[in-house]
Amino acid sequence: MPELVLTEPRARGLFILTAHPEGCRVLAGRQIERAQGAFAQPLAAARGKTALVLGSTTFGYGSSTAIALRAAGFERVIGIGYETPPTFRKGKVAMASPGWFLTRALHEQGVVERSYLADAFADETRDRVLSDLCAEGVQIDLVVYSVAAPRRSHLGETWSSALKVVGDPLDVMGLDFKSGEHMPVRLESASELEVEHTRRVMGGDDLDLWVNALLYAGRAAPGMTVAALSYIGPDFEALRRIYWDGALGAAKKHIDATTRALDARLAKHVAGRALSVMNPAVVTGASVAIPAMLKYIADYLGVVEEGTGRYDAPLDVGIHLCRALYAEGEPWKQQLDEAGRLRLDQNELSLELQAAVQALWTDAKEGPAQGATATGLARFRREYHQLFGWQVPGVDYTIAAEFAPDLGVGQGVFDLIEA
Repeated sequence: MPELVLTEPRARGLFILTAHPEGCRVLAGRQIERAQGAFAQPLAAARGKTALVLGSTTFGYGSSTAIALRAAGFERVIGIGYETPPTFRKGKVAMASPGWFLTRALHEQGVVERSYLADAFADETRDRVLSDLCAEGVQIDLVVYSVAAPRRSHLGETWSSALKVVGDPLDVMGLDFKSGEHMPVRLESASELEVEHTRRVMGGDDLDLWVNALLYAGRAAPGMTVAALSYIGPDFEALRRIYWDGALGAAKKHIDATTRALDARLAKHVAGRALSVMNPAVVTGASVAIPAMLKYIADYLGVVEEGTGRYDAPLDVGIHLCRALYAEGEPWKQQLDEAGRLRLDQNELSLELQAAVQALWTDAKEGPAQGATATGLARFRREYHQLFGWQVPGVDYTIAAEFAPDLGVGQGVFDLIEA
């Protein structure tokens, strides 16, 4: 097992290629400890339940929800995520994903009972998971759908998503991650085909396949809940066109339609429910790549740093979801909007915070970011690096760390990619 010293990450463009194992372990441990502190005692309605988390292996909504579910009283969490082992070239780390180290930490600390390293979109993955559930007599009480990917393949076809707007091109002031400068960004118009491809990747088709498979195999427990994690964002034109009214939004609206159909089906067959869950914007590996989204989140963080409003990190969102679904009195019923979506984004959408963010957006001029935007960008960069195990307080990066830990059947991890 190679133990190597890596004092700073290797990157290609915006994307960090080498996560740090000790940083990931420490960060996961702190999140687990914080989640346990959020629940003085397990929630009665959560005790003994089993969750299937699709998209459990990156520091984001999925893993945070898994951590919160265990702390809230779930007996078993089963995770699925696409991760490959670290690779080496000439004795140096070439690639190492945070998900590999995060998955190990979640198993070592008893959060996840079983993980499948696999393509969640693949029929073979669904077949294997359903086969194992049937063989063990396990039923699923909660499905958390938190899958984000640039491509999806199904029945011999492959689709790619597009980060484009619908209608006329959009010119906005963006923010460059490396230079910290405001600069004009043009988002091009998506064709009808690109919108459809984005829907095929990020929409509800795959979720529908998973839920129907659980129903048909008898693996949906009575009262099974489906939570499709999504995002709608604030109601100001520039950001709305980039996200909710753009190609990505077409996919999110399809998830809405899918959950409505699944809600009726689950109610009929197992007295269950399906919900689109609108989460707040957070720092993720994906958000840095969505044009102008970096600018919005940096402004959001900067406003919070200056004392207005509140930022909910992914773990906060996971804790809120657990309380909404399983606290006494079924709080989720009071947190639905007029379209039946579960809203966990109230803090982001507070009028005071949004007014301050929109002022920064409107006043932005080409050149170095200043004031709250610069403050927020500094926090974004720090939290972005922490997603890969870097800049984690208390971690000594000059000490050799184990960059190729065992992760296999002995740890409760099944690598279907390698197979």
